[in-house]
Order: sequence, then C-alpha cells, then structure tokens
Amino acid sequence: MKIVHPVFSRSAWLSVIASAVLLLSSSAFAAATEGKEFKKIAPQATEAPDGKIEVIEFFSYGCGHCATLNPHVEAWKKKLPADVVFYKIPVSWGRAQWSAMARAYYALDAIGEESRLSGDVFNALQNERINLTDKKIFLDWAEKKGADRKKLEEMYDSFAVNSKVMQSDKKVENYKVSSVPRFYVNGRYEINTEAVASVSQVLAVVDEVIELVRKDAKKK
Repeated sequence: MKIVHPVFSRSAWLSVIASAVLLLSSSAFAAATEGKEFKKIAPQATEAPDGKIEVIEFFSYGCGHCATLNPHVEAWKKKLPADVVFYKIPVSWGRAQWSAMARAYYALDAIGEESRLSGDVFNALQNERINLTDKKIFLDWAEKKGADRKKLEEMYDSFAVNSKVMQSDKKVENYKVSSVPRFYVNGRYEINTEAVASVSQVLAVVDEVIELVRKDAKKK
C-alpha cells in the first residue's frame, strides 16, 4: 500500500480511488512476519492503563489514504477486546494547514463530536474541496453539521487543545513518524504499511501484533 504525506490537492482524492481499487483486487492476507509487515522499535512510553495494550494511529484529515482507511478503523475499533485501548494522533510536522486540522480534531473531540463528524471532515476536505484549514470556514461548516459553534470555537483556541497539539507533535517526533497513516502497538512495534497490500489488511496486521504482545505478556 503506497503511503503519502497529507496534501490538500486533487491528487489526494485520486489516491483514495487508487486505494479502493487495490482493496478490491488484493488477495487474502497471510500471517504477518516480523521484519516485513511489522518491526520492533525503540520502546516508547504509553498512556494505556496497566494491563492494557495500546494501539496508536498517526493520521491527518488531509491524507487521502487516511480517508480511505477511516471507515475500516471506525468499524474495527468498535470490536476491540477489553484489553486494548486505541488512540488517534493527528500529525502536523510544523506546517500551518496540518496543524489547523490537528486543532480541529482535538476541538471536535473535546465537545464529543469527533466520532460523529470525523468521516464528514475527511469527505469535506478530500471530496467536496472545502478548506477546513481556515478557522471560520471550519466553524461555519461544523455548525451546519449540528455542532455547537460556541463550544467548538472556545475549544479551538483553548489551552487544552493547544497542549494536545504540542503533545501530538512531540509524539510524532519521538516515534519518528515521517508518513501517514502509521500504526504502533504498545510503544514497541511499528506496522510497516508499505509492505501490506490493502487498507483492510493493515488492521489484520495490527490484530496479529496485538496478539503477539498479549502472548509476550503471558511469558513474563
């Protein structure tokens, strides 16, 4: 699966179509192999409660492949076992447009609208070509979608959201994330999305690595 940095151009939407075609034509997924579909990384601190396995997805609303993957992720996370916690972390790489969308993600999350509206945000950017990186346009759009504009605007520039964007940037730096979407399991394993044939198979690899972490924990 080809992975690209987030962009705000027609090429991003075309990449969504290309990924969809690849998904339809891919073969059944075989067992994941360490060093190919996933690899060990330098251990990173996790935020998961004791006894839980942490899965992180680094993403951007402006990334076409993240948009393709999002419905699969939404369906997958609803079926996660009780010992797994999942976090989405938006990347910015210090660029204004991407930072604006990271801020939008955390503002929506803060008012309880992220889960309901994230798919629409992807569609607005990737398909409808609405420039949600502009604060006013984003707030106007979210209000039309039924979000509480006053609460959303308060959170958009709040200390809490500012802090979360900075924390996300630090995690991107610590994990050395250079492309999205990118998944990490328990701060120990990175999923090599370039070695996986389709978007749906990415999550199959994540599931296998979760099971690997679970087995490793039983050995201790």
